[in-house]
Amino acid sequence: MISIPQLVRRASHLLRNLNKFRPWVLGGISALALATALHPAVRDSLFVQKIEGYLIDIRYRLRSERDQPKTGHPQIAIVGINQSSLDQGQLQKFAQDSPAIGLMAQGGWPFPRATYAYVIDRLFELGARVVAFDILFPTEREGDQEFAAAARRNAGRVVISSTTISENKDTEKGKRNDSEARTLVLPNSTLTAAVGSEQVGYVLLRKDNDGVIRRMETHTSALKEQGHPELAQGNDLVRFAPLAVSKFLGQQPESKSFFINYLGGPATFHFFPIEEIFNDRLMKTPMYENGNVFRDKLVFVGPIAETFQDQHPSPMSAEQPMPGVEIHAHAAATLLDRNLIRQLPEHSDSWIAFGMVVIAFSLFRRAEEKVIARILTGGAISFGYCALCYYLFSQERIMLPAALPLMSLIGVGGCFTVVDFATEQFERAHVRSVLDKYVSKNVASLVISQANSFETALRGQSKSVSVLFSDIRGFTTLSESRSPELLVAQLNEYFLPMVDKVLTQGGTLQKFIGDAIMAVWGDTHSLGVEVDACGAVRAALQMREALKIANAGWRGRPDRVELSTGIGINHGHVVVGEVGHPKRMEFTVLGDGVNLAARLESSTKQFGCDILVGETAEALTREHFVFRKVDRAVFKGKTAPIDVFTPLGEKGMEIPAWLNRYHEAVALYQHQDFEVAKARFGEVLEELEGGDFLCKMYQKRCDILLADRPAPDWDGSWVLSEK
Repeated sequence: MISIPQLVRRASHLLRNLNKFRPWVLGGISALALATALHPAVRDSLFVQKIEGYLIDIRYRLRSERDQPKTGHPQIAIVGINQSSLDQGQLQKFAQDSPAIGLMAQGGWPFPRATYAYVIDRLFELGARVVAFDILFPTEREGDQEFAAAARRNAGRVVISSTTISENKDTEKGKRNDSEARTLVLPNSTLTAAVGSEQVGYVLLRKDNDGVIRRMETHTSALKEQGHPELAQGNDLVRFAPLAVSKFLGQQPESKSFFINYLGGPATFHFFPIEEIFNDRLMKTPMYENGNVFRDKLVFVGPIAETFQDQHPSPMSAEQPMPGVEIHAHAAATLLDRNLIRQLPEHSDSWIAFGMVVIAFSLFRRAEEKVIARILTGGAISFGYCALCYYLFSQERIMLPAALPLMSLIGVGGCFTVVDFATEQFERAHVRSVLDKYVSKNVASLVISQANSFETALRGQSKSVSVLFSDIRGFTTLSESRSPELLVAQLNEYFLPMVDKVLTQGGTLQKFIGDAIMAVWGDTHSLGVEVDACGAVRAALQMREALKIANAGWRGRPDRVELSTGIGINHGHVVVGEVGHPKRMEFTVLGDGVNLAARLESSTKQFGCDILVGETAEALTREHFVFRKVDRAVFKGKTAPIDVFTPLGEKGMEIPAWLNRYHEAVALYQHQDFEVAKARFGEVLEELEGGDFLCKMYQKRCDILLADRPAPDWDGSWVLSEK
């Protein structure tokens, strides 16, 4: 017989053997996770790009909160067409101050084209170096000649806009498909001829897939912007802000792609209403720096009012969009300061993700690492990488990819945790299948879940438990009359339902003693002494019913005989531990509580009952079961009497009418009123049609005690002469 410590050691050895394959499994998972992460369907998916965008935006906002508030850029100004610029009633009040204001008040929006001629002349009069219009002028209109003449007077210093519009009117705003057909919209020929095609900038802002504007290219292609990237060769279009900067600096823009280094959130730049630049009185105020606010600056002119719907999400604010003209101003400031946020080479995120997978494999491959430790380690690495991303962004102007590396780390760590959990469950089930052949289900569960503490418990502990003994009546005679094969076959058929009832009620199958069963509640685990005792009594009642069913199946079969059993249940203190010889050990319970349960089981023959329950167990369970008092008995080898009971069923059953009269008769008997008690037992016998063993037993005792009266202090107990 294998001892419990030997089983624990064998289980540990089995787990180690299974863990030999763990590194290979985890290595395969790591490779699969990396291949999945780097697949274009995943890496370029909208989900991953949204996460990447969110992590980029956090860097922008953290830096903005850390830095002092910015007030625009010293070389850039914005003249805005805001709500006041569209208020014709208000403009009429100042129409006499300037012909330009009169045109705005008279024509409404869109402003007459001649208005922009006045804007050009006024801004250059105030010292502007370059004026860039974030406004489209696609059709010929009255006033184009004046506009063109003003542009010619300031040749090379005026930038106007082009764009593309989608031919699919159902296209969701802000979402552009590179393959959708679009039309390039250029300024009308009069204005293009006046400023020159090299002064026309492509104004459409590039949005990431989540609709946020984070980056910009200096150049693009007309074919690409019209939805034909496969035909695009070269970069024939210069984007609006880079073109304006190149005119401001007097040099051709270098082709590059860059993250816009936003100086702050919406309204970082001050917007000067377009009508105010014609007000000489305002020009003399500090806000306009006595007319020097535009001197030597790159001035952007564009719509500000929400009416124009030229508001776009930026990484600085998800709730408050930013006017498109201000985004161009931030891009221009990035180029002017040569403050570009550098991007790593293409597919660098793949190499970083590979590094994260290697780190995850190195750190998480140890099977003994706890889940909490793994989570903390993964969290520390993720936090460290995020801190590195922020440092390089804020101090070195380098944008590290974050989504794919972090998802690779978290994904591999998560997969390892799932694999370890699944492996652990498989190992537990495998070890459990071995242990279940040698020890009880509860013992096996304790060995697997708390092996270390269980080995300590094997040295011996005192516990309060409920013990059940069950034995087959007349087994010796049965074994002599049956062949070994038939005997073993029927015993196995008998043990199967009996043991199932014990296990169903949470008991520990301690051992088989020949044809006897010993089960315990509370040795390996306990839900409370009352619950343990109820489990034992309920198991006994179910074993009684299971035996009836088994006997019904055996009745009439020549190879089977009907069986009867006795069951004893006691609750008391015992010693739980492993005892025996080093070569033959067993986990068991010892003590008077066990011995009394065995005495109760043996005494079922003397009382004609199939189940006997000791007084302690009955007291714990009387709220749940209906009991019949059997006797106050002094068992052989004992000196103190014990009240003994037999359970009739669960509370809620129909209580027999005779039960109260029977208990009254027992009380009369114990008070030495033997004549009345005998008569009362007789009444109960008549009601039970003469077939009750206990009533007959008490009548015989009454005759004996009437003939030989007990002492006055007799406690109503009867000394049993047999075990």
